[in-house]
Amino acid sequence: MLIVSDNPVSRIGFASLLEAVPHVVVAGGAPVDRAPAAVRDHAPHVVLLDASPPHPGTVGRLARAGPGVRIVVATASQDPHVLVRVLAAGAHGCLTYGHFEPAELADVLVAAGRGQSSLSPPVVTALVRWLHDGTRRPQVRPDPGLTAREAEILDLIAAGLTNRQIARRLVIAEKTVKNHAHQIYKRLGAAGREHAIARWRELRPASAGGGTDVP
Repeated sequence: MLIVSDNPVSRIGFASLLEAVPHVVVAGGAPVDRAPAAVRDHAPHVVLLDASPPHPGTVGRLARAGPGVRIVVATASQDPHVLVRVLAAGAHGCLTYGHFEPAELADVLVAAGRGQSSLSPPVVTALVRWLHDGTRRPQVRPDPGLTAREAEILDLIAAGLTNRQIARRLVIAEKTVKNHAHQIYKRLGAAGREHAIARWRELRPASAGGGTDVP
């Protein structure tokens, strides 16, 4: 199993919690930006991703890095849009802090390795609401016309990352991020960062879900 978190204290804490658990072998830990390479190096059966909020792009990259890997997300976020999107991106389980006990985590990870999924109550609620509201009443929204890179950068902007943090995450120059941001604002007709985020939250579900109202 691989533990992924940008917080080194969390990586140490999870490893300490799990090291004595039968059937769980912690292969190592990694920050988010190094996680896909760590998945390729260690080939874990299960990845525990600790992130608040979890980014769907991160889940997708982890899934692509290790075909067959089972991804379990642990997060403090209870935003239904975020929770459903990480499941759609490839997460096999999602636990929200305050809705599971530390002792339960090992059972969830062992179950994930066996192909089973575990969801905290807020995730179940978000998924049911999406199934009822999203698929029954799809809303067709205009395509914002962003490139894949622009969409990735805007997702990170919406997650609260600064231009410098985005540059480090994507291994590109900060000036390049600023240039992309300028083009993003222009395409969305946004006056600035907050306006672009608001527009993206309106438009992203349709562009991400092929016309389906995915939160």
